Amino acid sequence: MSRVSFALALVASVAAASTAGAADLYGSNAAPAASYGGYQQDGGAGGPAQQWTGAYAGGQIGYGWGKDGMHGAQGGIFGGVQTAVGANMVVGGEAELNINGQSLHSVAGGQLLKRSSDWNGAIRARAGVAFDRVMPYGSVGVVFVDDTAKGFGATASTTKVGYMFGAGVEGKVNDKISLRGELNYVGVGNTTQNVGGVAVRSNASAAVLRTGAAYKF
Repeated sequence: MSRVSFALALVASVAAASTAGAADLYGSNAAPAASYGGYQQDGGAGGPAQQWTGAYAGGQIGYGWGKDGMHGAQGGIFGGVQTAVGANMVVGGEAELNINGQSLHSVAGGQLLKRSSDWNGAIRARAGVAFDRVMPYGSVGVVFVDDTAKGFGATASTTKVGYMFGAGVEGKVNDKISLRGELNYVGVGNTTQNVGGVAVRSNASAAVLRTGAAYKF
């Protein structure tokens, strides 16, 4: 059993024991509803996860460290929708589009070459655990990445399809605005392109650290 599974089982056991103890203590009278983060846990207000439910949009900025040495800043926009599952779980979907500044210069075949990834986008699923106004989360999805190579008077470009996964933490500033920080990995396959008669191999995979802000509608 993993540590996470053990922890969840322990929490469930404690919760069950607490409920049984409360029932014995109050007899036929209902125990008072427990509150967490200002939300009733008896379903009256939906629990802490309820405040994260709805559509949102925002902007983000970060830096990518490429597998092939293509490093650089990137930034863009994102939007999504999420809903509460029980008192604390939050699940949803998100889409994003970024301008990418990752690039690498090299010399091959007697000419100067520039390999770059000028943009990327993704569609991913998110799942988090709401602790009142703070929510750690994980995500996984499909990513679309530009992979471009340029030489003297020649350019070759392709769009790669791959995977993206990561984790982050989001916190609410108020009921409408939240801030987030996350680390993601973008994985795509190798690309070999002909640039002015030179075979150029590249890989636009990268680890991306970024921060962002969102507005909840």
